[in-house]
Amino acid sequence: MHKCVLVFTLAISLCHTGFANADPSECREATVRYNRATKEISEYLRIYTDCVWSSRGRNDCSSEFSSLEDAQHDFEKAVSRYRKDCR
Repeated sequence: MHKCVLVFTLAISLCHTGFANADPSECREATVRYNRATKEISEYLRIYTDCVWSSRGRNDCSSEFSSLEDAQHDFEKAVSRYRKDCR
């Protein structure tokens, strides 16, 4: 019984630590980064799509796709940061 209480207490304390409130300034910054990343994704997706539709086999649009990939990586980082800072 004592072991069960100890394990339960440890589990509760770990859960409580995982849901601690974030620093509001860090959350604001993470939100700004997230919003900027979503705008960049939208913009680079539009640029890439325009390139593909207008290429007519003359342009492989690799430069535009590379920019879109970079924006995706930034978006992934922004989501991760948002999850961490805005609990």
